[in-house]
Amino acid sequence: MGVPKGFRKNIKLYPQKVGVERRQEMLDAINYKASYLPRGVMYEDMDASFIDFIKKEVNFSVNGETIPVIFLTIQRWAELARTWEFTGEFKDLSVPFITIVRKPDVQEGSNQQGLWNIPGRPTFTYIKVPRWDGVRKGIDVYKIPQPVSVDITYEVRIFSNKMREVNSFNTKIQQIFRSRQHYINPNEHPMPLHLENIGDESNIDDFENRKFYVQLFEVLLKGYIMDEKEFEVVPAIDRTMLFTEVSESLNNSPKIVINSNENNKTVTFTVIAKPMSESEFSTKIDFNYRFLRLNIINNVTSVELLLDGKTVEVPFVAMAGQTLRIKIHRDINKTAKFQLLGNLI
Repeated sequence: MGVPKGFRKNIKLYPQKVGVERRQEMLDAINYKASYLPRGVMYEDMDASFIDFIKKEVNFSVNGETIPVIFLTIQRWAELARTWEFTGEFKDLSVPFITIVRKPDVQEGSNQQGLWNIPGRPTFTYIKVPRWDGVRKGIDVYKIPQPVSVDITYEVRIFSNKMREVNSFNTKIQQIFRSRQHYINPNEHPMPLHLENIGDESNIDDFENRKFYVQLFEVLLKGYIMDEKEFEVVPAIDRTMLFTEVSESLNNSPKIVINSNENNKTVTFTVIAKPMSESEFSTKIDFNYRFLRLNIINNVTSVELLLDGKTVEVPFVAMAGQTLRIKIHRDINKTAKFQLLGNLI
């Protein structure tokens, strides 16, 4: 059963990413299977990617058989044009076939729209990677230079003794470049191809009067060079030391809250010592008090009381003008709280 007319293959079931998401997807592809740095790209990488483009994406076949693709230097092309050594079983020229010739005069790149690179070949931060050597934690800064833009021209020729085959190949190329440009990915770096010119070179005298059609497709690759030898890995700061200056005048003494009741003449001294505050301090007595009870609330093991330098225990009497020195035994990392309860006299 044949395939219905208009039947579509390779239907995309998932929506394609666009904008920022598409740029991130392209960056992830460049970094795929790389050790933090992108893979470099040189002339041989672009040549190999263009050959794959002709072989796998154009993938031109005749009667179900893929026709051969030959990559030639400019010198090898001149030799082949003279000798035509690509022959079949009976020493006849086997057609159709495709040749690819890269022009050796690589030009200054135009993919930056006339913008220039920064002079001096500086490197720029690409990624920062945390590092741990078992003792210290730090960061390694991976840097790369700006790529060098290049324009490379490839000449693609199809040789055939049937105009129908030339037309089919021409149609396939035109379809691929129907949106002006097509991308290839040398080492996962997306680079545009432009179809610049289509020519005819069918009048070749070395075919012994046999009729051959030769059609030329001139394709411009707007690429760039990234040399891995120029990549850098620079250690950043291993650790940061923080200094805190503490003023000697800072009051780090516990807080005393005095609550008195004029009606029943009761008084309560509530002492609150925050974490890391002093555990020994003094306070002046403003009125005459009789302290009757010590009430421990939180994080206090014991309390030492000295009145004008003499140790006292509750109950005791403190007169106005005397100095009460308090020493708290506690866990200094936690808040401590206790109360002295008594009455005015």
